[in-house]
Amino acid sequence: HCYMSTKGIEMPNELELYPHNEKAYRKLLDMLSETRRACIIHPTGTGKAFIAYRYAFDHPKERILWMSPSTYIEQEQEASIRRELPNYEFKNIERMTYQTAMHRAQKGNLDIHADTVIFDEFHHTGAPQWSRGVEGVIECNPDANLIGLSATSIRYSDSGRDMSDELFDGHIASYMSLTDCWVLGILPVPTYVTAGYSINGYIEDLGERIAKEESAGRRAELLADFNELRDCASRAANLPAIFQKYFEGIEKVIVFCPNVFELNEIEKMCPRWFSRVNGNVHTYVVHSSNPFGTSEYDGFKEDDDETAIKLLLCVNQLNEGVHIKGVDAVIMVRRTSSPTIFYQQLGRALTAAGNFEPLVIDLVDNFEMIGIEQIVSMMSESYARLSGENDPEELIPPSAFKVIDHEKNARHLAKNLERRLALRSEKLTIDEKIALWKGL
Repeated sequence: HCYMSTKGIEMPNELELYPHNEKAYRKLLDMLSETRRACIIHPTGTGKAFIAYRYAFDHPKERILWMSPSTYIEQEQEASIRRELPNYEFKNIERMTYQTAMHRAQKGNLDIHADTVIFDEFHHTGAPQWSRGVEGVIECNPDANLIGLSATSIRYSDSGRDMSDELFDGHIASYMSLTDCWVLGILPVPTYVTAGYSINGYIEDLGERIAKEESAGRRAELLADFNELRDCASRAANLPAIFQKYFEGIEKVIVFCPNVFELNEIEKMCPRWFSRVNGNVHTYVVHSSNPFGTSEYDGFKEDDDETAIKLLLCVNQLNEGVHIKGVDAVIMVRRTSSPTIFYQQLGRALTAAGNFEPLVIDLVDNFEMIGIEQIVSMMSESYARLSGENDPEELIPPSAFKVIDHEKNARHLAKNLERRLALRSEKLTIDEKIALWKGL
């Protein structure tokens, strides 16, 4: 950065951006000059917040309202900019969460005036509850510039609504896909490991269905395959061995849990899970019903004990906009079919200035739900396209994305048993049974 001295205090005269963000920023300014509405859609971890800070830095006389989904995001962004500009204060920025805007709109006191409104993680602006506050802010500031930042514009759980169309009239100043960023080396390519933590309940169901088979011969035949499946699944679910294999040198981990009950159970199991990695395990817990959530979160961030492995277990927190320094891995124990949630969780281990090879451990088959093969294909497409625009030797090849599937054999055996059991179902038509038989 370039600095100038003012009354003995070093003050910046420029806020530098990564090249990809500088390019996006210039496009944003050009689009705002024409439309007053523009958004940037870049993957999580690429430093989108710094584009907004650059805008505020370059427009110190503007009143800027910065809206975001949570105070966690606000805290992390403010901590990040303080590291870059420790002596600069953004007096022209006012922060507000979408929740606060909603409450103020309901009470009729959303009388706030801004020259520019930044909608962080703007796909949230279409949420039924929060949209009232968003609409109120826009009504209060009909002439304001509207800037959007998000890793996605699509609300997958809301009939695929595209908020870049609804809020910004389709004005996208810059778009980058996750695989583009991997190929260009903007984000590190993770190692993705699947393990069989979630398959046990499914296997128990298959066992119960096999036990109900009336034919002793068929039951014995199915049980032989079932025992092979159970042994295979047991190896895939041997988490102490799996963590031992992949967690060498890893110190900080975020664990995404589905609910508070599961979180509490996982917290009890963590010492055993990591018994072959490190006997010194520090666990921290963050969820909406935890009154000590903020102190736990701060404790995790500040824990620099090099002799321990530090785990932050969370429920419905830290899915987006949060990049904690030093996080080496994420563990997915929250099952989801939502691409938005999946990529948000994946993104907690990705940052434009972070680990060279982050680790993702998927214990709940999000691998299958999202379709990791599609991501592999997308990376190949990105590489092929970008090779025509860049020196291929400077690009990251698709082979860099390592997918290690410990569940593959168990998954194949389970699906095979499922088909064979379904063939006995009275609910299936002859054509459906033929289709199942061909799939064996």
